Amino acid sequence: MLKMNLIIGMYNHLPEGLSEGDFERVYQTCYRPFLSVLNRFPDIQAALFFSGSLLKRLETRHPEYLMLLEEMTARRQIELLGGGFYAPILPLIPASDRLGQIELLTTYLRKSFGKRPRGCFLSEYAWEPWLASTLQTCGMDYTFLTEGQFKAAMGGKGDHEAVITEDQGRCITVFPSFDCAQSFEKPLGFDEAVQRIAGVDKRGLAVLMAPGEGLEELWERSGLESPDIYIERTLAWLRNNALDMETIVPARYLKMKKSSARAYFPGTASKRYSADSAAAIDSAAPATQPSLRNAILRSAASASLYSRMYYVHLIIGQLRGDRSRKKTASEDLWRGQCGDAYWSAPNGGIALPVIREAAYRALLDAEQTTRIKGSFKPGILRADTDFDGQKEIIYQGSELNAYLHLRGAALTELDILKTRRNLCDIFAGDFHESQARKASFVDRIYSVEPENSLAAAPWEGDARLYSTVVFDELSGLASHNSVTLYKEGVLSHKGSSRVIALRKEFSFHKKCVSAGYTLSNKSDSPALLWLGIEFNLALLPEQLKAIVIDGSPQDAAALSPGLADFRSLAFQALESQYSLNLQLSLPARLSLAPISYAYPGGSAIDQGYCAVLLWKIELKPDQEWNLAIGLNAGE
Repeated sequence: MLKMNLIIGMYNHLPEGLSEGDFERVYQTCYRPFLSVLNRFPDIQAALFFSGSLLKRLETRHPEYLMLLEEMTARRQIELLGGGFYAPILPLIPASDRLGQIELLTTYLRKSFGKRPRGCFLSEYAWEPWLASTLQTCGMDYTFLTEGQFKAAMGGKGDHEAVITEDQGRCITVFPSFDCAQSFEKPLGFDEAVQRIAGVDKRGLAVLMAPGEGLEELWERSGLESPDIYIERTLAWLRNNALDMETIVPARYLKMKKSSARAYFPGTASKRYSADSAAAIDSAAPATQPSLRNAILRSAASASLYSRMYYVHLIIGQLRGDRSRKKTASEDLWRGQCGDAYWSAPNGGIALPVIREAAYRALLDAEQTTRIKGSFKPGILRADTDFDGQKEIIYQGSELNAYLHLRGAALTELDILKTRRNLCDIFAGDFHESQARKASFVDRIYSVEPENSLAAAPWEGDARLYSTVVFDELSGLASHNSVTLYKEGVLSHKGSSRVIALRKEFSFHKKCVSAGYTLSNKSDSPALLWLGIEFNLALLPEQLKAIVIDGSPQDAAALSPGLADFRSLAFQALESQYSLNLQLSLPARLSLAPISYAYPGGSAIDQGYCAVLLWKIELKPDQEWNLAIGLNAGE
């Protein structure tokens, strides 16, 4: 009986933003033990993918690891795979960035290890038909898709061979692979996975891929005293079965046996990413043929980050002449395209504030690089940055950026450039327009007095006169740093209706956003209502020193709901540049609540705070009510 050729591969990546402690833990339990033990089994070959960001981290913290990697590559025990430098979901990013990221990692591998990669690993096996020409243009000969993707595209019983696919006449080989973390009912080690597929595999080739970070879970489940012993046991099993199978790297296999069968694959991805995409619109009735980009519609946070990324890409595309500046900005942009930040990845992904913060930080760095000192002038521009058919109002200043959406006349992004943070960056789960928690200066009208715990769910009882409708811009009142928005709404209560008009004038300054409110009763009868102005602020409890109300520090955990008659609210951070404060011209009642999110079965992840300022307003016919609010950022 002929030996079965076995390709074992491992893909390794940690997202931008994770702490040094998290990195060191994964290194000591996963990366170090696997490579050091594999080095003691020179007859076992493997294909390894490392994201460029992880390699740079290893280069800084553990250069001895790269030395061993170089030695094992030189003796052809290991084949290093290429891919996107920051492990992006390739179908989500622009074509030029796909090419740039792949070439950046290819160049790094060639300079560091002396050999250009011929294979490409796709994050989450995310595939679109046009990727064949992209990968071939980048010099790639092969890539991997899962056995499930092969079966979905080609049918059959699951005994597929490596095939050739093409786009515009440019060909690439695709290997069918079993992912040890996703293809079975539970994560398996290489030895367990081989035994599982050996009874059904008749091809003479089996490909097993596994996430490097998954070794920690497998080791803990084994009950063995160290990850080194677990990996040694796994590799010893492969060596003991050398009469039945032989490990081989993909490039060597293709030299031995050229693929000739041709196949085409639709847009497809891993099971978990596809499930996320399918549930984007309605998780109770998931789509059967979702686009891979549906995943960004799953939450307001992912949609906002995706839109911001593309907007920065367009800004960089407008740079002319200065190649060095464009190169630096592009590399910052690519850093902000780390795939984990755009969906609910297994490591927490978009739900983790540190991962989103790292993405926004990179995008803000890229945008700042495009600004030419001496010629940049603060001002307002209008552009459709979120692809909804309506232009947003964008203030670009020297200290802050502010994005104002006409829907709800709310501030959807507030970037503090000194700290490179978006203070509206909050993740609140699946997208729901009125519950997105992604904006500040959100205006809610209540016909009956709301509860003191209003901030926990400010959308409950909201008449939605203004929070979800599109405002009109009074263009005649606009200036270089201010805009005025206007909307009339009908408030109905107990069979009577009142027409209430709201005018909001936003002014943008160096470190401050101020809003002037004018509510007026356009009806012939008096009106009684409660106005709640909602602020969702991405300030984590561990980042705060105190919450100060009218000059008095308060314990946020013990803060009584419905605090009345305050005029100033300050979030004092441990680092002063992260502080925020609100100043009011009229005393208000305050409802404050922390915002957190927990995956099903998981622990809650702090996201920030929601503050709702509440006023009881009585308006006679044609009477106006005025208010001024200032939101100040920084020290």
